[in-house]
Amino acid sequence: MKKTASLFISLVMLMVFFSFAQTAFAAEFMSNEELYISENVPDDAYMGGGVVTVEKNVAGDLYIGGGSVTINGNIDGDLVVGGGQITVNGNVSDDMRVAGGSVFMNGNVGDDLVVTCGQFNLGSQSLVGGSLILGTGYANILGTINESILGGGGKIILGGTVYQDVEVEVQESITLTKNARINGNLIYKSLIEGKLDETQVGGFIEFNKQKVENDDFGAKMQGFFTRWNLMFQFIHYLALLAIALVVVLIVPAGVTGIIKIAKANPWKSLGLGFVVWICGIAACIILLITVVGMALSGIIFGILMISWCVAKIYAAGLIGSMLIRPKKLTKMKLFGIIALGGFVLAVIDMVPYIGWVVVFLAVLMAFGALVKYKKGLYNKLNLQKLD
Repeated sequence: MKKTASLFISLVMLMVFFSFAQTAFAAEFMSNEELYISENVPDDAYMGGGVVTVEKNVAGDLYIGGGSVTINGNIDGDLVVGGGQITVNGNVSDDMRVAGGSVFMNGNVGDDLVVTCGQFNLGSQSLVGGSLILGTGYANILGTINESILGGGGKIILGGTVYQDVEVEVQESITLTKNARINGNLIYKSLIEGKLDETQVGGFIEFNKQKVENDDFGAKMQGFFTRWNLMFQFIHYLALLAIALVVVLIVPAGVTGIIKIAKANPWKSLGLGFVVWICGIAACIILLITVVGMALSGIIFGILMISWCVAKIYAAGLIGSMLIRPKKLTKMKLFGIIALGGFVLAVIDMVPYIGWVVVFLAVLMAFGALVKYKKGLYNKLNLQKLD
């Protein structure tokens, strides 16, 4: 218990370091289940919560995570945001990087815009000063792109102006509306060649046909589940079980408490985990630059890695508890739940392309629940000392 408590205290010290070490980095840290920012933020900011609304301006970089995120203010630096539904109505002066379920961008971006999501919409009045890098299921691009569009998705509809090239790979099709204009070249890869108006493209149009993959499920599985991959996953799974057994025997109440937090507040846990993880990585990078901070950077990185490994156990417990609900929970039954959840995570992790993303989000959610649990425990200890 002391070891895990010291882990949380170290994370708190990390936040204190960011808050007071203004010569290296000044930042605002905000988190709540429903977070509403009604005043201007004078510097960089880190935010997380279930529902996050930013009404005012941020005079620096903004790192934000949550279930539902709405940004109406302007961001003077970079914007890094992750969440379920994301709406950005303000302007971003520098780069914007976003990952989520649905993303609606109605403001302007000063430089590059990088998007990974299920659905992406760029408003007709929006301007991207650099390039648009896509990785989406569906993209509706109505605004203006000063440079190029790169990446791909399931389906792309282009209804704005692109001043340089468009080079994408699509599963279904790429469509140019009557308002679309590409000043450079259009190079796309798809199963079927689209019916495109050459007068809307200033350069040339190049179509590359996708190769039809083998539909034989057995052949796919045989090629994918290779011997070495299975061996690695098996060893990794055994290591997780060994650590899980120790954790369950020492702090079973902590395991169940963290799982309950993740179940009750999944989006808030995900947002908090995202914010703390970003804070930790940023601290390591900043301290690594300074000679005196190199040792502390190594310590913080080590804490993050240990926390991540422990969080994977709680993520396994979260998945397993959704599949098994025993009437009476004992230590061995709790270990069995974690073992089952860990096996499910290992199988998901082997799924091409999206498997690691699902596992990453699950562990990030458990990581946030871990931080929230230790924060509550730390507050209780402080209250007991005051009494």
